[in-house]
Amino acid sequence: MDSALTVFNIGAGLGVVAAGGALVYLAWQATPLIKESRALTQDLRRLTRTTEKELRPILAHTRELTSNVEVLSEDVAVKLDRLTDLMNSLQHSLDTGGITVAAGRPEPRPVESWETREDSPDS
Repeated sequence: MDSALTVFNIGAGLGVVAAGGALVYLAWQATPLIKESRALTQDLRRLTRTTEKELRPILAHTRELTSNVEVLSEDVAVKLDRLTDLMNSLQHSLDTGGITVAAGRPEPRPVESWETREDSPDS
């Protein structure tokens, strides 16, 4: 029984050594991956800082433009309301006869003066 226990202990010891060697090998193989992961993390942090620094002025300008557009659209709405009121009052005046509109073109009148130099009363 002692020999079986000795064989078992030797086998278990070899298994632990093999597992430890495999872990060392995996760690050695993962070293470049860990280095690249750290470099990528640093690049990501740098990119985040740069993006934040550049986006702040853009966002501020966008907010300003949005507020200007709101003001302009309110102005346009007020002017359209005034135009509608003017058009309605014009239509009401036309309907009630307050304003008459001549149809067609006016009569052509001569461009010449009624009095010519020969006909003038001063001579």
